[in-house]
Amino acid sequence: MPELPEVEIVKQSLKKKIKFKKIKKVIVRNRNLRFKLQNDFENVLKNRFVKEVSRISKYLIFELDNQKYCIIHLGMSGTIHLINKKKQNKFTNLSFYHSRTLSEKHNHVELLFPNFKIIYNDPRRFGYFKIINCKAELKEFFNKIGPEAISEDFNLDYLKKK
Repeated sequence: MPELPEVEIVKQSLKKKIKFKKIKKVIVRNRNLRFKLQNDFENVLKNRFVKEVSRISKYLIFELDNQKYCIIHLGMSGTIHLINKKKQNKFTNLSFYHSRTLSEKHNHVELLFPNFKIIYNDPRRFGYFKIINCKAELKEFFNKIGPEAISEDFNLDYLKKK
């Protein structure tokens, strides 16, 4: 299962590559992940700019230019791969676990940008994508989890109260 440091590395890698970039096209090869992808998933992301890439707990968050958010959870075996159009990468995995190369089996979602694409690969399909419609809904989604493990809110006083 991807742990917090791995998700943070994926976030940092994605942020360098996709922040302020336009998602030209979305290809869904399998909607049946842990939770089925919503029917309009492709249309919500298509032609949208990624304003920010962030992380809360083990969730990756893409803030889009239409005030919507795309949440990604890698599940137990999910990986995100970056494929450049102009030059072939020998190693594509943005994290540091699992295979560093991409097999085509289990490629469920592709986000195509002008010069590259990112591919979500998940053999077990325990990961998922969720579209959040506004900042209030995003806050509500994360309201039930505790503080970030590396934040100042996670301290001895917090632990004593819990």
